[in-house]
Amino acid sequence: MARTGKTARKATKKVETSDGWLRFKVSKKFYSKDALYGTAYVFLDRCYVHLDVADEGHYVVAIRPKPEFTKLDLNALAGEFENELINEEMRIKLAKETMDLRTKIVGTAIAQSMPLPSEEKPSSAPEVPDFKDLPPEVVKILQEEGEDLDFLEDPLGIAVPWEEKYGKGEKGGDKK
Repeated sequence: MARTGKTARKATKKVETSDGWLRFKVSKKFYSKDALYGTAYVFLDRCYVHLDVADEGHYVVAIRPKPEFTKLDLNALAGEFENELINEEMRIKLAKETMDLRTKIVGTAIAQSMPLPSEEKPSSAPEVPDFKDLPPEVVKILQEEGEDLDFLEDPLGIAVPWEEKYGKGEKGGDKK
């Protein structure tokens, strides 16, 4: 269902419905170009989507259901499109906010996976991890678990290959 209210009306404005196309404006002030493209991508499986620039402050979005989805309600699609715009904008915001943390996590993982040069020997003193940039909840969990964290344990048998677990029967599911 389409949003109502002053803010929603300023963010998107229904332009027209003709020839099976629903056209509406999307404010550049409220939504980024990336959010618009991300939203359009979500709808490509069931709709034809055309994006254009209406004026300096707006994009024009035109959507039309594909032939196998002709019974879709255009106004409902417009509401879904508006909701997905909000969703995409939030994803972009969260990605920006967590970029440094994700970069540090990946960097640490890569650095720890690299072998030490042959002249360097690991010291016997335990390495003290640097938790200053992690959220307090994560630091608390890591400090509580400490040495008990063993990522190689597999109590549920998830890492057991299919063949070992179920055998190589012709039907693929024969148990040993």
